[in-house]
Amino acid sequence: MKLKISFGAMVVLLTTSFATAQIPCGGTITSVATLFVNWPQFQYDAAHTGCNPYESVLKPSNVSNLALKWEHKGEPGGSGFSGSVVANGVLYAIAYGGHGDYTSSLGALNAATGTILWTYSTTEPFDNLTAPAIGKGLVYVGASDNNVNALDIKTGALIWQYATSGPIYSPPTVVNDVVYVGSEDENVYALNAATGAVIWKYATGGKVDASQAVVNGIVYAGSTDNNVYALNASTGQLIWSYTMGGSALSAPSVASGKVYVGSDQVYALNASTGELVWKYPTPSTDSTPAFAKGVLYVGSNQGSVYALNASTGALIWSQDSLGFFQHSPVVANGVVYVSSDDYPAFSALDAGTGALLWSSYNVNYSSSLTVVNGMVYVGFQDFDELGHLYAFSLNGQ
Repeated sequence: MKLKISFGAMVVLLTTSFATAQIPCGGTITSVATLFVNWPQFQYDAAHTGCNPYESVLKPSNVSNLALKWEHKGEPGGSGFSGSVVANGVLYAIAYGGHGDYTSSLGALNAATGTILWTYSTTEPFDNLTAPAIGKGLVYVGASDNNVNALDIKTGALIWQYATSGPIYSPPTVVNDVVYVGSEDENVYALNAATGAVIWKYATGGKVDASQAVVNGIVYAGSTDNNVYALNASTGQLIWSYTMGGSALSAPSVASGKVYVGSDQVYALNASTGELVWKYPTPSTDSTPAFAKGVLYVGSNQGSVYALNASTGALIWSQDSLGFFQHSPVVANGVVYVSSDDYPAFSALDAGTGALLWSSYNVNYSSSLTVVNGMVYVGFQDFDELGHLYAFSLNGQ
């Protein structure tokens, strides 16, 4: 069943100019005149920096007081939840696997209460590694039935659908009315965000399962053919490519003129030329690096989180024994949040020192985290294969 919600009373994100002073994530930010800050796509923005510069509620001194505010349960039988996005007080998350109306579907929930507003189901399951993205009045999501879906943000009604030739596990990236998405048919696609019409596609030599970063008119895409590609965002023409020592397991993250990507180790490439700037020998990582204030945060598949100097690759600190990482750190207001597939499932670390500030739950599988408006959202699968979507806030208030 689909439920309608009126967005007329919702507060829309407004921005005005802001003089640069203390910059939480690096670069420049704008002030926010709204009750709601949005987290509209995978790793916060099209650059996939994983840093929310507007978070002001949660901080190192109080994050240990995080407690469960609400929970939504999926259906038994292998269900779980993906990473989520938030826009104008509504949370969008993918429930995958299992059985029942809410699994294998995209759901819109009230971000404050967890109340379901609408759901949309696909013919085959979504994947646990993908995530939706928000555009102008539409929500975009790929699925293992090969389709990119565009849904009405208010009702969940299907507006358009585009079929690739392979399953889609790549979270879409939305920039300037274009949706960029990768497919296991080895192509990167640029689609008209309003109609789904193909603008261009680029053939790599392997599967494209990670999300694409889009910055300054360039699309950065990784492939299982071990290459990172820089493509002209308007035409799809190749600008440069760089061959790593393994598959591009993570999505690229772009900041300060560099492209950071996880593979057999962490690579930093010149964003304009593709030349290697530095590499750091972490164990193999699926974790998309997060960037804040000149520091790169990345998790490894062997349970460590590293803070690296983003300019030089020098190690600042590492935190071990935090479980197996498939997901990406996020940063907000001096705190690094990580999730793993082992205990502790969700953790908060001091961004400056790596000290463990908060941890919670022993689970079978977790999603990446979303930190916005004083809330932390995360999906996971427990050991009984029951999916949960959790919202944490200070003291559960």
